[in-house]
Amino acid sequence: MELKSYQKKVIADLTRYLELLNETKSDAAAFRLFWQEKSAPALGLYQNVIPGVPNLCFKVPTGGGKTFIACNAVRPIFDALPATKTKAVVWLVPSDAILTQTAKALKDTSHPYRQKIDIDFGGRVEVYTKQELLNGQNFNPTAVTEQLSVMVLSYDSFRGRGKEVLKAYQENSNLAEFAKVLGKPDSPIDKADETALFQIINQLNPLVVVDESHHARSELSLEMLENFNPCFVLDLTATPKKESNIISYVDAVQLKNEHMVKLPVIVYNRDSQSEVLVDAIDLRNKLEEIADAEYTKTGKYIRPIALFQAQPKGKEDATTFEKLRDKLVDAGIPAEQIAIRTADVNELKNTDLMSPNCPIRYIITVNALKEGWDCPFAYILASLANKTSQVDVEQILGRILRLPHTSQHTQSALNMSYVLTSSNDFNNTVAHIVKGLNSAGFSDKDYRIGESAKPQIPEQAAEQITLPAPQGTSKPESVEDDFSGLDGKLIGAELERRREQAQTPEIAPKADTMLDAAAEAEKAYTDAIQQTGNDPVMDNLPWEVRDKVKSFQVNPQFREDIETLQIPQFFLKVEQSLFTDGSFELLDKEMLAEGFTLKGKAYDIDFAAADDEIREIDVREQDGGLPKVFKMESAEQRYFKEWFNNLPPESRVRQCKDMMFNQLNKLNMVDAAELKAYINRIVDDMDKAQLAAMEKAPLGYAAKIRAKIETLLEAHYRETFEKWLETERIVCTPSFRLPLAIHPTTHTDIYARSLYTAEDGDMNKLEQKLVVELTALPNVRWWHRNIARQGFAINGFIKHYPDILIMTQSGKLICAETKGEHLKNDDSREKIALGQAWRTAAGKDYRYYMVFENDENLLPGAMSMSQFIDTVKAL
Repeated sequence: MELKSYQKKVIADLTRYLELLNETKSDAAAFRLFWQEKSAPALGLYQNVIPGVPNLCFKVPTGGGKTFIACNAVRPIFDALPATKTKAVVWLVPSDAILTQTAKALKDTSHPYRQKIDIDFGGRVEVYTKQELLNGQNFNPTAVTEQLSVMVLSYDSFRGRGKEVLKAYQENSNLAEFAKVLGKPDSPIDKADETALFQIINQLNPLVVVDESHHARSELSLEMLENFNPCFVLDLTATPKKESNIISYVDAVQLKNEHMVKLPVIVYNRDSQSEVLVDAIDLRNKLEEIADAEYTKTGKYIRPIALFQAQPKGKEDATTFEKLRDKLVDAGIPAEQIAIRTADVNELKNTDLMSPNCPIRYIITVNALKEGWDCPFAYILASLANKTSQVDVEQILGRILRLPHTSQHTQSALNMSYVLTSSNDFNNTVAHIVKGLNSAGFSDKDYRIGESAKPQIPEQAAEQITLPAPQGTSKPESVEDDFSGLDGKLIGAELERRREQAQTPEIAPKADTMLDAAAEAEKAYTDAIQQTGNDPVMDNLPWEVRDKVKSFQVNPQFREDIETLQIPQFFLKVEQSLFTDGSFELLDKEMLAEGFTLKGKAYDIDFAAADDEIREIDVREQDGGLPKVFKMESAEQRYFKEWFNNLPPESRVRQCKDMMFNQLNKLNMVDAAELKAYINRIVDDMDKAQLAAMEKAPLGYAAKIRAKIETLLEAHYRETFEKWLETERIVCTPSFRLPLAIHPTTHTDIYARSLYTAEDGDMNKLEQKLVVELTALPNVRWWHRNIARQGFAINGFIKHYPDILIMTQSGKLICAETKGEHLKNDDSREKIALGQAWRTAAGKDYRYYMVFENDENLLPGAMSMSQFIDTVKAL
């Protein structure tokens, strides 16, 4: 099971945040920088839900695969944390139904969820229920040290003070070994025994995944989360609360494009319960005909199901639902095709609705399907509320939105979902449907009205049976009347009349008319959501985020310039083979790792300051801003140190090697066997004093080795780049188009001749001085402040975003990189070398200059400000 493209973006967002977290060691600073890079600084205000604990949220609508995304998130999170971190996960769910479903999937080694986790953790995975944890079943200090431990738990068994919750607080002899090994808790839970399950989990400092996290924002819920003492909290929800730190948004457009959901929702309003019922049955029958034809064509089995939602005002009465079943049987529907699912009656238990052998086509319910129930075959939601009642579909609307087989079907009718209601106040009904869409993580853009006006009844159909209103006027039709207004025999007769009418070619069957209107609505919806433009930043953002991003258009007089301009970039020539026809791929520096080896490479590393970072972290924890996971004095760290110090010397050395290897094996460009051998060579050459120092700070030593390997890699990248450029394996060809709009985090519009109506305001004094000089030059047509990570990059052995792009009146494009005097360093030399290689390869209309303020001790290839201005004047 592969990640969908939008799911990959979610994991990429998480990974980028974790990179920033490791750079800043501040959850709030990392969050702020993340959204600045996305040009949406308004979204970067971090909510410190649990002090010292990074807390992120994925906003993913119903049907978006939240659980699979979370399974893919576990490894990146642990990879970003210290290698000594015990790999424990608490997977919290809001209900018993979801608990059963999640635990079953994660325990099943053939399920895609479990397979993903097994791949990421080498099969060393154990999944526990609460009872298994209480019993100490395969749950002990040795096991949790050597594996990923996933504990699937419900909110209610750890929240509050109920009977079930108390078990988690009580003394537990099965877990006494943990208490001995872990020692006194750093964060003791009030009224919990030191051997209690809750306290033991607390000391494991787990990653907490909170499914449907909008249910976990009460004071009791937050107290529960704090008591778990998490190292990291990952929220999953379609409807985040305002204090959620949303790191990634998924919207309807992304799900629709990946064929995950049946959108839009087509809404029909009818005059009575009877009409809702007959149209729902008729429409479902027509959808099954279409599904049978689809099966013949594609082999994908679909059996459309209609949900009838009754809405009694009092306690659910089983006889009421039986009466509705009787009416449906009277209408000619076989009893085995009907199931009741309410709070008290569950005729779906142990039923595989997806099986071709399952006869069920109709489900009668109230709101019992609102959680933990997913059947992609559910296509129609028919509300049987009376005309004056509030239509309350929002709780279960999300249950009909999943698309069967997660693939686009050739018949558009099978790519949508349908709601039928009868209401005097249709606007109010639509408002409830929008609420239902919101509850599922969608918006008011994602529904369409199925029919704008009642269709004219053709003369030939004058004999149509009129479905009667309920007898008398003292009581409206409702389920309190035991559906007394419904006449199953008349409904059956009307369905039979429609079947016969379908044989008459000149009369359009009612279901066909409904589906024709739906098809038009679906086309309009698809056209609306697929509009994109030449704006790579906005096109890559969900609709919900776009509203938060400031946009500045290209100045009209320069629009033609950028519509025709293609700035050259480096491409790698891919030779024709059995697997490819031959092509050119935009060069990424990691492609230059080809042929890299650590064999025979130098390992002269100065480890003198290897433990400085550890000491610095121990000091910084006093300021309160450092996430707990980076502190070195937690119970978990003490346990690790105690366990480590009790090992014999040769085992300690071996453990250090393993730890450093695990920390460094994230370098994708380095062969694992060569990395292991390289670490062995380094450690085996150490004397006793060096080994003793390494044992105190293995992660500091790993960081030093990483820096050495990265230096070796960078040298290899440059060498390979120069060789391939010379042999024309790398070519420079027109590629990058400037967008029609830019989205800087800050902006300025005070300087003349800017390419856009406003430019990136994040300019230092030297850049500002340069821009002022440029505005005075008559041969400068326009200038543009290039935005790092969004704008034009010279892509070679490094990825270099020049500060300023300048277009002359003669059509020359100049890339200028400004540097302060203190930056005459190796980084600047690398940029000059790459810039000059690009200029030579790009052709006569392109220039690259590195500009320093003064002309003292200039680096070879660089210019002073005055020299640069003189050069631009002459171009």
